[in-house]
Amino acid sequence: MNLLTWLGAAALGACPYLAEILPDPEDVDDSRGEFVEIRLPQTPWHDTLSVYFEQKLIWKGTVLEPAKRLLLIRDTSLCPTSKKLACEALLGKGFPNSRSSEYSLWSGACNDSAALPKPKPGKSFVRTDSSFDSWTFAEASPGLPNAYLEEDVQDCRIEIDTVFFSASGWKGFWTLTGCDSAWVKALFRSTASLTENAWQGDLTRGSRKEFSTHISSDALQIQVFLPPDDIPANDSLDTLIAKPGAFPIRITEVHPCPEEGSPEWIEIYNAGARELSLSLMNLCSEKTFLTGAVLQKHESAVLVKDTALMRTFVGNDDVKILPVNFGYLKNAADTLFLCQGSSPVDSVIWGRNARISPHCPQGFSAATGRTENSPGFQTPGSLATSAEKSKAPPFSVEWNARLFSKRNPSKPLMLRVRSESAVSEVLVELISGKGDLLWSTKLSVDPSGNSWSEIPLHQKGFLGVNFLRISQGAFEKRIGLVLRP
Repeated sequence: MNLLTWLGAAALGACPYLAEILPDPEDVDDSRGEFVEIRLPQTPWHDTLSVYFEQKLIWKGTVLEPAKRLLLIRDTSLCPTSKKLACEALLGKGFPNSRSSEYSLWSGACNDSAALPKPKPGKSFVRTDSSFDSWTFAEASPGLPNAYLEEDVQDCRIEIDTVFFSASGWKGFWTLTGCDSAWVKALFRSTASLTENAWQGDLTRGSRKEFSTHISSDALQIQVFLPPDDIPANDSLDTLIAKPGAFPIRITEVHPCPEEGSPEWIEIYNAGARELSLSLMNLCSEKTFLTGAVLQKHESAVLVKDTALMRTFVGNDDVKILPVNFGYLKNAADTLFLCQGSSPVDSVIWGRNARISPHCPQGFSAATGRTENSPGFQTPGSLATSAEKSKAPPFSVEWNARLFSKRNPSKPLMLRVRSESAVSEVLVELISGKGDLLWSTKLSVDPSGNSWSEIPLHQKGFLGVNFLRISQGAFEKRIGLVLRP
């Protein structure tokens, strides 16, 4: 088959062809990240496929349906999970970084080749036009179609803008792009309670439509679901909308200057009442997205570059540790931002002229600036918001200890609550480390502050981390506790 005949067959989706090649990865070693991606025929096809680098065989085999792409990569642990993707190990010698190179494939009567110039670090070669002889540099997307450069790629997606809060609840606008129309399902959820409501309907391309929900919480979770298409990552959207200062995921602790041999780390916390996705969360940098991770209600996560070293430092498997390459934090003065997408939702500043001045090698609470070293464990200072700190608390709390043992029931958790205002009682709740309610009661407030009450931590608490929440109206106080065997 001559080149012109092959081009016609490929254009009709009858032949496999080279779609994306990454000779010089930047985020991982070449020995792990080099890849060749092949777009497979749209029609049923069962021929053996042979792939070559400069006339040396680097893979040979068959690909079964429903795969529509074949990713040959040095380290298959980096393969995305998709029913439409076949992933195999890329064999042979490494690709050159400082000169041009040639690639080719054969399958039955089909063949394809690519003569590529010197690569750019971290950039893929992506095939762009219907003549199959034009390549351009683009961000690497191993195993995933490039909807902006490749032809015949279906990529329905929802874009949300101009969300605002009104007396009747949250309102906003969304637009469908990437496809002509789609049946859309949406779920609106309060982050402060289990209140939620659903919507479904048909949207058309480019038509900006209003949506609304009666939910009136300070923060709102919006989940949107679209029919499956060529790019699974855009088949759903999980995002958060919040009033200023009310975003449920926040920075709680920072360690910019640990002892030698210990890692720098950042702690984030989900103050919401339900599980929240971290897929859009990042440290306001493209390379720090927390893709695929979630935080359970009232759960913390430690962000660190070296997870194995952090696990050794923590000394247990209970703390959630997530890998994030955030570079190096400055010891004396720095600013750290937490973003959803490209929008900052929280920040912390430390330095000589700032509210927080680190006392190395100790870390600090982002809320209070006080010295703290409790990875994955929240203290009352960690959980304070700027709004809470600006209000005079209606009551004060005292407790006898934070560390208790099941073997020593003669030393129970004791609590007393004082108030100089008109508060007559408070709600006391015992909560597990994962955020489950274990026990609650209404406790009378003694104006004299001399009355101590026993809390059934030994009987109701879980081994490990627990929390005691004391609340009255919108104000609450939390105490972190540990129950050992």
